[in-house]
Amino acid sequence: MKLTVCGFGGAGCRIADRLVAADTEGSRSFVVDSVALDTDQRALSALDAIPDDRRHLYGVIEAEGEGVDGDRSVGAAAASSSTTEITDAIEAAVPSRTETILCCVGLAGGSGATALPSVAEKLSRVHGLPVYTLGVLPELPDDAEAAAIAGNAVRAVEQLAGATDAVLTFDNALWANAGESATEPAVWDRLNERLVEQLSMLFAAGEGDHDRQIAERVVDSSEVIATFEAGGLATLGYASQTIERPTESRFGLGLLEEEGEVEETTLISAIETTSRRAVKRKMTVEVELEGVGRGLLVVGGPPAWLNRDAVADARSWLANETDSVEIRGGDLPAPESDEISILVLLTGISDCPRMAELRAVAGE
Repeated sequence: MKLTVCGFGGAGCRIADRLVAADTEGSRSFVVDSVALDTDQRALSALDAIPDDRRHLYGVIEAEGEGVDGDRSVGAAAASSSTTEITDAIEAAVPSRTETILCCVGLAGGSGATALPSVAEKLSRVHGLPVYTLGVLPELPDDAEAAAIAGNAVRAVEQLAGATDAVLTFDNALWANAGESATEPAVWDRLNERLVEQLSMLFAAGEGDHDRQIAERVVDSSEVIATFEAGGLATLGYASQTIERPTESRFGLGLLEEEGEVEETTLISAIETTSRRAVKRKMTVEVELEGVGRGLLVVGGPPAWLNRDAVADARSWLANETDSVEIRGGDLPAPESDEISILVLLTGISDCPRMAELRAVAGE
């Protein structure tokens, strides 16, 4: 799937920047252009992968180039005075090859979360393309500010669920380790890496790599779009399992060893267990599986390991777990890999415990 990646605000720009970097480092390219928009000049200057001419400072009068420090009223004023400037910057980064616009944003922030809703609606009308939010839920502090931060996140999700085609969510509190804070640069860098790894697998599916390795059962852009059409909240699950390639001697004397074939039962077992771990272990935000509208399952690994029956069984299992009849799937061949990797996208989520928790803290 060919993306234009847009970063809004500090957190959103950092994720967008890392996604663009991962695209240049990978074997399958899915980013056609990118843009970063923020009220903080220092944060924009710290980006690495998004080109300088695609970094735009807005709201100079309201924020004076120093950000809004989570103040949604200042952020909204900055966005309102710069709507045309923001929209023009994004439209310049949407060439004809773009199939989807992905907007990355911190859901509790004051800049990105206030600018994106009105801009997204206009982009969708002008380009006729799906516009997806990639939103990061905050880790709440243990003080009086928790209610305001939770309220900001809840309002942002509600606005973006209406303004964009889906809100793919990542929960910082879930992924940060005990005793550390997702507000620390080293921590958010690690969390962004984990998120981008999963996003890359999702959007690279169906794209040929530099050696022209194309999936036998292709997950093309239409399948990803159809999965996201359930709308509302979305989540990703990912798991992998390393498989040792057996070796065998050509002459039975331990000489001239070559890689042998992995037993079919081993591959079937690996796909079965990995698919369950992808869903049951930890997703980007925890959800109740019974409240899922649609799903997509992508299996990666060496082509000879992608057992069709095992992949079909994994899809059937996911359909039973979610009680959804709309579970799509396909493969992502990686000839040099020694892993089976599985990515699961679930959309149209009606029951998300984390959102219920944030509403309770916010008193809504």
